[in-house]
Amino acid sequence: MKRNLMLVAVTMLLAATSCTASGNGANEKTVTSSVKEQLEKAKDERKTVFMIVTDSATNASRLDSIVGSVITEKSNVTAVTMNMDEKANAELVKEYRLNGAPTPLVLVMSDRGLLMGGMLENQVSRESLEEAIPTPKFSDISYALSKGTPVIALVSNSKFESDAKAENICKSAKDSMSGKVEVIRIDTEDSAESKLITMLNIKGKLKDSYIVAINAQGIMSGRFENVPNVVELVEAAQKIVQTGCAPGGCGPTCN
Repeated sequence: MKRNLMLVAVTMLLAATSCTASGNGANEKTVTSSVKEQLEKAKDERKTVFMIVTDSATNASRLDSIVGSVITEKSNVTAVTMNMDEKANAELVKEYRLNGAPTPLVLVMSDRGLLMGGMLENQVSRESLEEAIPTPKFSDISYALSKGTPVIALVSNSKFESDAKAENICKSAKDSMSGKVEVIRIDTEDSAESKLITMLNIKGKLKDSYIVAINAQGIMSGRFENVPNVVELVEAAQKIVQTGCAPGGCGPTCN
């Protein structure tokens, strides 16, 4: 997947609109909350958000149906609907640069409140939505990179021979960088992170610890099949990669 691990960093929302959510009871009162409140609640609960963006003249029933079919089976995903024509959403529309955007569409936000991407109606399917849900560790990596903080991704397992040594080296590298790097551990046996491991270009089943340094540009700047020393790891995490890619067009697999 050739794109920066940091796709977009989002300043959380300044505007509000009204959306309706109903409970299961037949006589339960309708609860109304703003888009901002719903997004903040999702972030607090560490849930990915599919935001359906529409306007007063657009029928979004197809997207409602597809999104609904996904979130009913995903406890860590929720949906929010925003009408661009509502005055209360003007700043939000500006924040996401939605002026002139074709509607309806779906924006995907991580469980850390970051905008990860979007899909036009003809791109939305159950499969594409499920694929767009960031893994928990990918969300953590994206959040760190959105703050300009490099990442050391330790892909390992407690059963691996080099696990303890690799973890200690990563912690020492963080200390050497005065904490200005995030060490994120990814368990090779965590099925929820298999997509992320593939994104990190790790092929085949690992038999020992693997370390990937991702610089502040969001580009993989160091890969270690064997445990490096602290100096090597710090240099990799701080490395600035010169590429021929246009700004924002380079991905973690560029060499």
